[in-house]
Amino acid sequence: MELVILIFLSLIVVVICQIVETKKNNRLLQPLIDLKSYEQDFNNAMGEFEVMGKSGWYISNRQYQQWRDKYAYLAKKINLDWINVKTEDPFKGLIFVFVDLFNNGRKVFIDEFNECFLVKEAPVIRKILNEKKIQNNSDQVNAIASDEDNTLLVAGAGTGKTTTILGKLAYLFERIKVKPEDILLLSFTGRAVEELSSRIAQKFKGVDIKAQTFHSFGLSLISIVTGKKPSLAFSTPKEKRSFLNNKFSELLKNNTYLHSAIEYFAYYFKPVVLEPGFNNLDEYYKYSKAEEIITLKKELVKSQQELMIANFLYLNGVNYVYEKPYQFETADRDYRQYKPDFFLSDYGIYLEHFGIDKNGQTKFTSDHDQNIIHSKKYQEQMDWKRQLHAKYKTQLIETYSYEFTDKTWQQNLTEKLKKHGVKFSARTANEIYATLADDVTVKKIIELFEAFLDLSKSNGYSLQDIANKVLARNIFREQIFLNLFSPIYKSYESRLRELGAIDFHDMLIQAADFVNNGQAVIKLKYIIIDEFQDFSISKNNLVKALCVQNPDVKLFCVGDDWQSIFRFTGSDISLMTEFEKAYGFTRKDQLVVTNRFNDKLALVSNRFILKNPDQIRKEVCSGKHIDSAAIEVVSGRKHDDIDRSVEELLNSINKESAAGKKISSVFVLGRYKHNEPMNLGRYKREYKNLSIEFLTIHSSKGLEADYVIVMDVISGTYGFPTGVMDDPILNIVLSDDESYPHAEERRLMYVAITRAKNKVYIMTEDGKKSVFALELENIKNNDNQAVRCSECGGEMVLRKGKYGEFYGCINFPECRNKEKLV
Repeated sequence: MELVILIFLSLIVVVICQIVETKKNNRLLQPLIDLKSYEQDFNNAMGEFEVMGKSGWYISNRQYQQWRDKYAYLAKKINLDWINVKTEDPFKGLIFVFVDLFNNGRKVFIDEFNECFLVKEAPVIRKILNEKKIQNNSDQVNAIASDEDNTLLVAGAGTGKTTTILGKLAYLFERIKVKPEDILLLSFTGRAVEELSSRIAQKFKGVDIKAQTFHSFGLSLISIVTGKKPSLAFSTPKEKRSFLNNKFSELLKNNTYLHSAIEYFAYYFKPVVLEPGFNNLDEYYKYSKAEEIITLKKELVKSQQELMIANFLYLNGVNYVYEKPYQFETADRDYRQYKPDFFLSDYGIYLEHFGIDKNGQTKFTSDHDQNIIHSKKYQEQMDWKRQLHAKYKTQLIETYSYEFTDKTWQQNLTEKLKKHGVKFSARTANEIYATLADDVTVKKIIELFEAFLDLSKSNGYSLQDIANKVLARNIFREQIFLNLFSPIYKSYESRLRELGAIDFHDMLIQAADFVNNGQAVIKLKYIIIDEFQDFSISKNNLVKALCVQNPDVKLFCVGDDWQSIFRFTGSDISLMTEFEKAYGFTRKDQLVVTNRFNDKLALVSNRFILKNPDQIRKEVCSGKHIDSAAIEVVSGRKHDDIDRSVEELLNSINKESAAGKKISSVFVLGRYKHNEPMNLGRYKREYKNLSIEFLTIHSSKGLEADYVIVMDVISGTYGFPTGVMDDPILNIVLSDDESYPHAEERRLMYVAITRAKNKVYIMTEDGKKSVFALELENIKNNDNQAVRCSECGGEMVLRKGKYGEFYGCINFPECRNKEKLV
């Protein structure tokens, strides 16, 4: 009986569970039932998606997004709580497919479809290019086949970006049947435009399309809208600089402006580095060596704070001698003769400036351990100096870095001097300015005004925009500069209005405004931009305006972020490295097979440029194999040795060329114009089998030669990498500075070495080898990393002493660390 009862109860439980399960399934099924009224809409959505695939053509992201936008209302109605519902209705499967395509359509279908399209289209493209006699490889064909809304083609040095642009044009004309008037082809320099236009004329007879610079295109838009070609103010840089110089001289007649100028020259002409953000002592030592800090009395001092003290003394008529040897003999085996920072000759008082904070610590770097080590050594030196003054009973005044940080240094120094009986006799403003009138400082501030003005206008900043930026940054030096610059800016704009003229920056800004407000209507299907790494904010604004006006336009941009070397003119590398942020979904292709140089040079140049992790990664390769080194670092004991080495190199290349019965091209490249060898004219006359040309590296971009000689790759202010940094004031109107050391200088060296087809010679000096010379020497020797100094982080270089070879720090004598050879 009990068994019967148990069986009965079990049956009841099963029935109840089935009823509950059925009710739950019906409850979950209800949302699916509710969606049934949209079944036709879902079928339409799936049908339209299927049509995209059946078209057989590249599916752009815009097409996909338009499909998603159209059917977003369906996606909002779907609640997948019913995912486990039991039903035989195929409608559930339809919903699942829709959801997958709506959320992951690119991954599950479109990307694979487009890759298949590229493979299928490749033979068609090759046939078109071969008929036009346009060289091509698989990378180029893939890039040409892309019909994405935005295509960014990152093209390495010598990889054929110009032929790829020609191939893209041929494809658009022959295959897609795009009319020439529907294509806008833009580049950055007149030279690049001339080359493109010449090659287009050769390949496309009778086709009315030509490359344009951004400025010429902007000028044509303005002419169309206004009915007349605008006048250009200051047609030459010299003319504009003359205007700025004259205006500055005129403003100095105003007493208030003159005092502001004197304050700037005396205390803020160079960046006030109170707490430098150096990563290690190596960076600090290199900064100290590179900076030429010169007082109003034309003395070279060691720090900005010392300069401010020196100029304070000068302005207040306090006579001093900088680093006069101490009146008592102090040199011994551990220390050189003591030279206090300042000697007040009228009072017999010494003044020492100590670079410490309120806790007596030095903070030249962000490396905590190095700061502790350096602080201990620095405090020992301070104690030694104080003991000397106590021993010989000489008067000592001390100043400290923290007084500059607290902005109390002038008040404190005044009190300390007066306490020691020092009398002040302030010089007149005119007397002070007379010492500057014919000095390089005036020339430099005019150059700074010009660069700041150009960058401000290039980025579309009004004077109020700049003032807001300066206020937000809260750097006193920038506030002083703005006081000097504002009247210059206003006068410049007033002069343009008087002339009824515009400058090159206005040309782009006006053109963008005319497009944005509909006064200029340009119907376009494709925009092709060459040398995209040189893009700037003003050019970006014009292109964005064209894209808004032509919502279906497709961008095809070609460039190499490794060759972005014009930041000082407004180029913003982030517009390329962060292209997708500005323009949306982008197909990214690369050209990596170089036709210019050999495999060894490809390997070295890749490793050199990719030291900077922020560069777009690619591996440029070459089919030209050589067994010898592609880069040779040539070092001499002094500059005359380097001159002789250059002559020997040219003589050797000349003999080799004569034996091969050919003329070899040689670029002698310099970071600056003054790097040109003195005997270049004689070399050109004597070496009949060589075509020798000297160029700055900036002007060599886009060119090539059989051999390249890079001059003066040494450390120092005018070395390579340069120690002449852009004034940080320009960062107000420039794109964010890059964090990696010498980022743009590294790209400049990459440009230099990739001009060569055969071999590169790096000319340097023993004891003055720059970080680039050392690095290239290490790469050439297949060393992955240079030996680093354990104390300051600098490079350890091979030296010879009386006990043989050893590693010594490149920052000697500031850092005296030595290490034995392993």
